[in-house]
Amino acid sequence: MTTQFATLLMVLSALVFFALFGYLLFLKYRRMNWLNAIFHIYDSELLTEKESSRKSEFKLKLLQAGITRREFNEVIAASVVAGGALASLGSILELSLMQEMMLYAFALSTALFTPYLYLAEQVKARIKRIEDDLAVFIDLLIIILEGGGGLNNAIDEVTTQGKKVIGKDLLEESKRFKYELISYGSEIAYNNLIKRTGSEAVATIVGFMRLSEETGIGVKSIFENQSKEIRTAQALSIKKKATTMNIYITFTMFIFILPAIIAMVAFPIAAGALLKLF
Repeated sequence: MTTQFATLLMVLSALVFFALFGYLLFLKYRRMNWLNAIFHIYDSELLTEKESSRKSEFKLKLLQAGITRREFNEVIAASVVAGGALASLGSILELSLMQEMMLYAFALSTALFTPYLYLAEQVKARIKRIEDDLAVFIDLLIIILEGGGGLNNAIDEVTTQGKKVIGKDLLEESKRFKYELISYGSEIAYNNLIKRTGSEAVATIVGFMRLSEETGIGVKSIFENQSKEIRTAQALSIKKKATTMNIYITFTMFIFILPAIIAMVAFPIAAGALLKLF
């Protein structure tokens, strides 16, 4: 058993060494064309219909997650290395055939599915970050609109001056939206904003902005109503979490604390009963 453990440590040390060595080589030669073709792919900010459906869908996922193709390829490389390291344990440890099959299946799943699970989690995290900052962003827009500024000017000011109170994701989206609004028109800018963020709150705001263009209703009043709705929804979410937390605390007390209290009472009684028997 000691020999197996020592062999396992040697293999893991070798894997770590080769991983670090490969990363250092990558840092040194990443400007080479073949590495550049793999890791340094630029993503266009404007979603077009000219691309194939699979390519367009994947590109949309990357934009929603806030990562580049290069970062995703690095996650794939790390997943393959991790899967290979897990698979190598089958030749080191003395396992049954069923255990080896389970280990290889887990290693293959790690190599294949980890990048896409990571991508899905990044999409959810980015949507949450955008929605958390949305109410503050709208409030700042309202202040500038009340001062007589236009929507484009308000977006410029908030994007430039709001870096300390608004997250990077929403600020980048506001820059892209304003650029597309000027360059390609409101319809393309609205559609791309909804697709890139993947947020229902942003989609609702965009819907009201379209209604404002069609009916002539002021954008300021729309933003005020949406800000109130977002803050109300956030307050309800906090209350829901607090209620759920009380349930979790009660469950934890029932599972971990109550048995200890019962044991403190029951064990002395049981010990006294046993002493009387002897």
